[in-house]
Amino acid sequence: MSILRPTGLALAAIRSRPSALVGTFAAFVLTGTVVTASVGMTVSASSAAPGADTASRAQLAELSDMGIAFANMMAYLAIFVIGQVLALAVAQRARESALLRAIGAEPKQVRRMVAVEAIGSALAALPIGYGLGALLGRAWLHVMATSGMAPAGVSFRLGWQSPVTTAAVLLTCAYLGSLLAAWRASRTRPSAALAASLVQGGARTGPVRATASLLALAGAVVITVAAVVGPAGEAGELIPVVVLGYLAAIGLAGPWIGRCTIALCAPVLRAFGGAPGELAEAGTRARARRLSAAITPLALVTAFGVVKLSSFTGTGDGAGDWAEIFGTLLYVGFAALVAANTLVMLVLERLREFSLLRVIGAERLQIVRTVALEGAIVTAAGVGSGVAVGCAVMVPLGAMVGAPLSGVPAWAWPAVALCGAVLVGLSSGAPLLRMLRVRPMDGLTRHSN
Repeated sequence: MSILRPTGLALAAIRSRPSALVGTFAAFVLTGTVVTASVGMTVSASSAAPGADTASRAQLAELSDMGIAFANMMAYLAIFVIGQVLALAVAQRARESALLRAIGAEPKQVRRMVAVEAIGSALAALPIGYGLGALLGRAWLHVMATSGMAPAGVSFRLGWQSPVTTAAVLLTCAYLGSLLAAWRASRTRPSAALAASLVQGGARTGPVRATASLLALAGAVVITVAAVVGPAGEAGELIPVVVLGYLAAIGLAGPWIGRCTIALCAPVLRAFGGAPGELAEAGTRARARRLSAAITPLALVTAFGVVKLSSFTGTGDGAGDWAEIFGTLLYVGFAALVAANTLVMLVLERLREFSLLRVIGAERLQIVRTVALEGAIVTAAGVGSGVAVGCAVMVPLGAMVGAPLSGVPAWAWPAVALCGAVLVGLSSGAPLLRMLRVRPMDGLTRHSN
């Protein structure tokens, strides 16, 4: 099988489905931007003269700690969400991977193919992320200096640490994400993969994933208990770790969360949804595993929104407020980008399905209503899971860090749900309108890209 070189396979896969790696590339660019800017802030604070007054030294120390915290958090998030996006891209090529296995490709060759795709995307995104990070870092430090949260004489410096750290983070995220994404595709028997790929998202979820989900949930609970009984000053540092633990459990349990949500929504869809409601129920039930890739980043957006909103309402000083707002924009924006890309990919892969419905008589409005109802199910699952994570974190720990969940205004909860619905609606509706302009017979004979 010398002809099955991983690099050639990766290039062929990208050419056949270029949209599959757009979201991964965008995630790498955003990760590189934030990591470059964050490390640059730490380098700038470390290389600046400490000054004679205590206030300047305290501001420099806070500036350095803030940069390290943002860089670490973005690295953790990137590994988590890039693995999800790559897994979806690999799942969309399940039939191609199965055919490669059937003609003699070894599991390690499939894993290398995915790793080459991920590392290639990371390397392509590195210079763009570095350049945008330099601009973001300069603007970030300028705003903090003009607001009195950083010494006025500090100049922004990237140093050698910024490019080295950014490259290390991107390549590490690419490699670990590719391992997570290619594990199932490389281990599945070719005959089983071919059978499962006949129905998009039809693969069943195994006991290994269920066990891992329970372990992640148990780990998050243990860390929460440790934070509650530990010193109050350390609780704030553990909150991001607890959030990621719960989100890892949600990501692994996504198919079951989707099925439970479908079961709860089924009576309403049958009673008031008509034919589009029945199609939405059947479609989401058959694609529950696929939809978990959309539920997870949506839950990530919501969970960080709830946690940061609670922290913001509980913060009393201007520096803390600014940091919370900036952190919220970074984390939520990153997760929203991944969620939007995932939803776009999920809709684009259904060109043939929608074309077949139109051939047998379905109207465009019926297809739009079907996708809208499916989006409502995804919104309920993702936003509901995210709110549950936010409450599970901030109810026991919020008061300890001076940010009780009770301080969140009542209007914020429907606003969070509305933002999730708008994100799902726009991300699903934009590619759908494009696909509905394709003639049904043409859609039956070509791939989505």
